[in-house]
Amino acid sequence: MATIIFICVGLDIVLHMVTTSFSSMPENPNFSLVARALGAEMTATLWALLAFSCVAFVYLHSRSDIPGAGVRKGLRYGTAIALLWLLAMLEGVPMFGNLLVNEFVVGLSDAIPVFVLSVLLSKLLQDKSERHIHVAPVPNSKMKAMSIFTGMFLTGRYIAYFAGVIRSGYHARPIETFIWTLFMGITIGAAYVILGNAGGGQSLRQRAVRFGVLTFALNWGAFLVFMPLLFSGYIVDVVLRIVIDTALVSASAYLTIISDNRILERSG
Repeated sequence: MATIIFICVGLDIVLHMVTTSFSSMPENPNFSLVARALGAEMTATLWALLAFSCVAFVYLHSRSDIPGAGVRKGLRYGTAIALLWLLAMLEGVPMFGNLLVNEFVVGLSDAIPVFVLSVLLSKLLQDKSERHIHVAPVPNSKMKAMSIFTGMFLTGRYIAYFAGVIRSGYHARPIETFIWTLFMGITIGAAYVILGNAGGGQSLRQRAVRFGVLTFALNWGAFLVFMPLLFSGYIVDVVLRIVIDTALVSASAYLTIISDNRILERSG
């Protein structure tokens, strides 16, 4: 597993080197103590090692809940996390006024390696005795899940924006902020649908918390921690983002699971 992580971190570094011209690094960055001690490049490498290790850890402990078997699990997980990281990167457009194409290209430099990591891990960890997870279809469940996650994330984030709890581009770039928040909510909902959230014999609350805290929060935090690791002044903001977003996603998962169960009870 360690070899796969190092290979994908190396791929991440190569892609970022190739896309250096698209970087949105500020002219006079206020580096963190870590970055001043290690240098920006070594700090970015440290982040990649920590982040990709976290992604691998989550896959290792959640793959039993992912639909399919073998590589199919990796494809689902890799797609979900790659989408989360890519859309998270695009928040730089409304927050800092960075160019969309720059953020997209740089985001792909992380999304592609994390997708490759997931597929390689699924091939390494697949077992012939591994059970094939099948999730019973629920009528209109995908659209309902997307709607719940989008509505909750949009509402919760805007409350945080209005209250000034977290940094945002709400005042400077309101249209871009709304578009990003809307699509981020859609993407989180899509990740939930892709990963299936089977949950086995766990209670509804346990399934919701497992998705919100294990699958979402750890992968979300692994990506967001890049800012306070490299730059000064972001620790509190990133911690609040992780806490707020995790609460919103866990609540969304709970509401979605309850809704699905009620539909199944009525149809049964």
